[in-house]
Amino acid sequence: MIAKRNLTIITLVAILLNHALSQEWNITAMVQKSGLSWEEAAAALLLAKVFDVDMTIIMSTRKEIGMPVFVIAPAVVIAKVGKKDIRKIVKMKSKGEGWGVIAQRLGIQPGAFNKQRVALNKLSDEDLIAAVWIQVLVESFGVPPSQIVMLKRKGLDWGDVIANLQVSNASQLPPEKVLAIWQEMGKDWSKVRSQLGVSPDWLPTIKAQESTFAPKVHSKGIGKIKREK
Repeated sequence: MIAKRNLTIITLVAILLNHALSQEWNITAMVQKSGLSWEEAAAALLLAKVFDVDMTIIMSTRKEIGMPVFVIAPAVVIAKVGKKDIRKIVKMKSKGEGWGVIAQRLGIQPGAFNKQRVALNKLSDEDLIAAVWIQVLVESFGVPPSQIVMLKRKGLDWGDVIANLQVSNASQLPPEKVLAIWQEMGKDWSKVRSQLGVSPDWLPTIKAQESTFAPKVHSKGIGKIKREK
């Protein structure tokens, strides 16, 4: 009887613990605890899930370098692919070095960020940031790179691209339709989610990658995507 009761207690504790862990890094909780925007909190979660990186590392790196998650994404990839200490990478960046120069100095191969294998020190920070986020969003939402480029050409920043694909994926509406609704509703994603019945905490199930990074596009110049007029 005692053994059965103890087993029940242990099972209950395990369920509660798993629930707590699953809730620890949901988007709403992150926004409330850290003061991040929805877009940046979602970006941090996607980056952590796709590259199987501890969320605390991303958050502490963001705080230390004083830059948005969108900007520090290359540091996460460099640390993951090269098995380097992200603190060392951040320190190099704080001295004004570009992400490509840092990656090259730490022995990261050009193919990690671009199919054309352009020397990393020839790529701009924008190029490397774009290469990482296109990869993250392709892996997260299962959309082709061309879809992401289309949204960027419409003038969306990376946060709005993430919000668009989140709503599109959850509502099963095409990104173009979601974009039109967003524009009609004053570019307010919370109103769009409310209108379409999408939870702000919804994200697709993502399978973490190994420590390799396979770029989906030629990243040379991708960071300077021309907007449609």
